[in-house]
Amino acid sequence: MNRSTRSTLTILLTLAGVSAHAEINPIPKQSGFSGFGQLGVSYSEVNSNVLIGPEKSESQRLDSLNSQAASSGSRFTPNLDMRYTFAESRTQLFLGNVIQDALMLDFTQQFGVRREMGDKGIGSVAYVFSGIAGQVWQDPYQTGSDRQDTDRSSSGVRLGWDGIWGSPFSATYTYRNIEIDDEHSGESISWLTNAERAELDRNGKNQDLALTYNWRLENGSQLTPGLNYSRYDADGEAASYDRFGAQLTYALLTRKFSLVTNMLMNRVEYDGVNPVFGQTVEADEWGLNATFMWHQLMGVEKLSGVVSASYGESDANVDFFDTDLTNISTGLLYRF
Repeated sequence: MNRSTRSTLTILLTLAGVSAHAEINPIPKQSGFSGFGQLGVSYSEVNSNVLIGPEKSESQRLDSLNSQAASSGSRFTPNLDMRYTFAESRTQLFLGNVIQDALMLDFTQQFGVRREMGDKGIGSVAYVFSGIAGQVWQDPYQTGSDRQDTDRSSSGVRLGWDGIWGSPFSATYTYRNIEIDDEHSGESISWLTNAERAELDRNGKNQDLALTYNWRLENGSQLTPGLNYSRYDADGEAASYDRFGAQLTYALLTRKFSLVTNMLMNRVEYDGVNPVFGQTVEADEWGLNATFMWHQLMGVEKLSGVVSASYGESDANVDFFDTDLTNISTGLLYRF
């Protein structure tokens, strides 16, 4: 696999929300800058009572706890992955996007360093943070009047080991502190006690562990299965949960075009009874993503056209928490 092909696969996996591994994304032999920049637009449709869609005005109000908010619209979607390599020390600094969970609309930045450890793989450590804070509802349970949004920010650390001891296995561990500026979950529901409202507090700490295996196929394509576990310790027991999941990625690379398809399935189990509904929430999540790149666009060696489509669902035992998300995006990408 030549350097250009590896670079293309790294970009595709980043756009598809999949970690790039050591064999796919080695540290270059020469010092200097590398990476990619993308400019594009996306169209999204979000049906959810807890996620804020692209057009807040469409989903601000709920008539009742039995109804579901819907939102659709387009937005500008820039993307940047920038790296600088110190070839002699086999070290690389990186700054860019982390797109781990499209279903939750969680877009995070990371700044860190990677270091090649001989035949033992590549280790990495990064500071992860919200470059632009996400948004959630102050009180997602509010009905009969417009709900107000507030910022949700995160910060923490990510540790990675790509090509563990020279094998096709890779692992990442991420710890993040989650802060919601104005957390008022359940305040609009008069019959809840203060103690019950405290059970809905979404501020907390999140830990993620992921393990993947990169399997090269005979035709030059690659298959990457993975397992992941996430633990969210919220200040409120009813907002704390465990997420168990599996993911499968297939990549097909040619000189003229490349394609990555990604499928994930998760099981989410909350810790305590949600006092609004009198039940402990459980949910099954699944999602599909496909990203296609046409290379050497208009005869420019490093310019590619990109089209991506995603669909995800979360089916809960409490209808209020059901969510589905559709996203289609297109744009131009330039490697440097």
